[in-house]
Amino acid sequence: MLSYPQATDSNATSLHVGDAPDAAAMGEEFVDLAALAARVADAPYAWIGLCDADAPLRIVGRYGVDAGLDAQLIALSGTLDAQLPRLTVADALQDACFAGRSGVATFPGIRFLHSQALFGENGRAIGVLAVADRLPRASCGRETMQSLDRLGGIGERLVERHALQRRNRIATQIMQAGFSAMIITDEHGAVTLANRAAEGLFGMRSRRMRGMPVALLFPPHLQTDPAGASTWLHATDEDAALGRAPQSQLHAFGPNGDVRTLEATRCTWQLGRGQGKAIILRDVTDDLAQQATLRQLALYDALTGLPNRTALVETLTSHLEATDEPLALALLGIDNFKTINDTLGHAAGDAVLQATASRLRLALPASAQVGRFGGDEFGVLFTGVATPDLDAHLIRMLATVGESMDVMGTPMHLEASVGLAVREDLQTEESLPSASELIARADLALYKAKARGGRQWCRYDLGMRREVIDRRMLEIELRRAYARGEFELHYQPQIDLANGLTFGAEALLRWRHPERGLLAPIHFLDVLAGSALANDVGRWIIRQACRDAATWPEVGGRKVAISINLFPDQVHETSLRIDVEAALAETGLDPGQIELEITETIALNPDDNASRALAALRDRGVRLSFDDFGTGFASLSMLQRFPIDRVKIDRSFVRDMMANRGDAAIVRSILLISHNMELHVTAEGVENHEQAELLRGLGCNAAQGFLYSPALAPRAFDKWLAAQASDPVRAPWMNPEPQDG
Repeated sequence: MLSYPQATDSNATSLHVGDAPDAAAMGEEFVDLAALAARVADAPYAWIGLCDADAPLRIVGRYGVDAGLDAQLIALSGTLDAQLPRLTVADALQDACFAGRSGVATFPGIRFLHSQALFGENGRAIGVLAVADRLPRASCGRETMQSLDRLGGIGERLVERHALQRRNRIATQIMQAGFSAMIITDEHGAVTLANRAAEGLFGMRSRRMRGMPVALLFPPHLQTDPAGASTWLHATDEDAALGRAPQSQLHAFGPNGDVRTLEATRCTWQLGRGQGKAIILRDVTDDLAQQATLRQLALYDALTGLPNRTALVETLTSHLEATDEPLALALLGIDNFKTINDTLGHAAGDAVLQATASRLRLALPASAQVGRFGGDEFGVLFTGVATPDLDAHLIRMLATVGESMDVMGTPMHLEASVGLAVREDLQTEESLPSASELIARADLALYKAKARGGRQWCRYDLGMRREVIDRRMLEIELRRAYARGEFELHYQPQIDLANGLTFGAEALLRWRHPERGLLAPIHFLDVLAGSALANDVGRWIIRQACRDAATWPEVGGRKVAISINLFPDQVHETSLRIDVEAALAETGLDPGQIELEITETIALNPDDNASRALAALRDRGVRLSFDDFGTGFASLSMLQRFPIDRVKIDRSFVRDMMANRGDAAIVRSILLISHNMELHVTAEGVENHEQAELLRGLGCNAAQGFLYSPALAPRAFDKWLAAQASDPVRAPWMNPEPQDG
């Protein structure tokens, strides 16, 4: 329904008819139409108003009245729609709906009024045509009404024409201002219009292109598929009726004579009986070149120039899908590569990777594809090589990498490990061969080769997968164990060899499994140390060990110290110092009663935060010890890098030192070096008096082992410690000889 507000003299009105033009653009035509209506009706006044569904009526043409009366005319025009298309008032002064209205009771004193709605193409009321007189009338008369209907039709077509002109002007502006080139063709495929972007794209003016067959702009010899391009340019666009815009890629000469690649979108236009096509073109030449460059960068390693992991995966996938020939993937990892970066710097590490890449390319057959998987890992894809023949290639890879090289003036021998996975193993199982599965298997095999000590190659077998699954399940069980409080600490006494008194105890983790009973660390510690749970458990160990140690009595007038093993990740966490300080504050334990044990695994991964944290704790009074000393190649150098107070000789040397000269020599060397560096020494795994006497004679400070006691649960250790505190002289190791009577 066309609804007009009850306007007053102060109402401001405006024209807004959807796609309608400005009133100024068509004002003269509607003024003429209003004058013609007044003449046909033999009336002194006439006006035409237009509106939009969202805006009030606005007078766009008037006769006999000026613009100052527009508000009154709008109010008198009435509410018209398809149900009430006309309104005739014989005498407004006598009509209760109009008698008091401005313009009736006052100037210009309208008495007779006839108004009729104007309709748009969709049947919606878009305006009104009205005539009025100062004298009352019974009606307009039949002929006058018919003439006014015809004039109303003319007004409706005027609105449609101006709206179409406005849309055309907007479309032309958009077409000319658009960033995409646009070409309009007729039903014969001749160019009728080209915008400025198209002129720049082809290097010719629009008037030169006008009338040209559109196919001439896209020479057949430039197209990837000439027949397909021609069909695309001339075919009837049935997809347009379904709302789809068919696309194609065309080639054309640019303004400089170079060949440009264009992304083309086609749609069909139709007006009356005429039809044609609009082709929108976007130059993607530079985009495609950039994509090719980015793809090159994305598929090749910048450091070595080898294909990267993505490229190898793509190649591996294509081989798996395209052929059934023998296929194998070998992953080579440099052993202890991190040590090279840490000791010689990353520049030396980069040089090692570059040299390794070059050696692998030269050592392997041309059919083998070498790539860098990332870090210190290289992938080698063997195609067409029988499985038995792979051994020789893998051995050559290890030997080649292991040859001496000079890196930035430093002679170096590298060691590497290789994991192998072959296609034929994939085909024996139910799952379809895939690149990801082959890579995962080669990675498991590499992990196994490193776990066996490195410097070897290992082929994947089903047992490796089971190990991974078992490890994952164990990690899940460990999380549950921690949440349920199934971990507990046992304590093994540490004995001063000079006087036989207990001076400390090592906290050892145990797991009271609900089904398997009490588990020693050998069953779970490696998995726990490598999991994200390690820091939480390590924090709990510090707190619980300090709580227990705070309740222990003195032995021989000396407080018993607690020795706590640290997980590798725990040392590198910035919260280590906070955790120790919190335990000291909670228990009141003296810092000198705490000894933190680190291993070579920790020492071989230096970290500034870890070094600062350990140094700060030592300054606080906390003591540090080096556990399992002598078992690793870097033990001696580590003594200079960390603020160590004590070293612990590994039980493997103590066990056989009475019968093995080599182990005895190692023990003597460790003691000599430690004494020269003013470090205390504790021997682990002491099981008999002969070992204890020899160690004491060599100057070893302390010992722990089954000679004195195994690790004890907290209550058992409390009883054991109470006995030592009450009468330390009666300890069995103080009187090794049997007593008479």
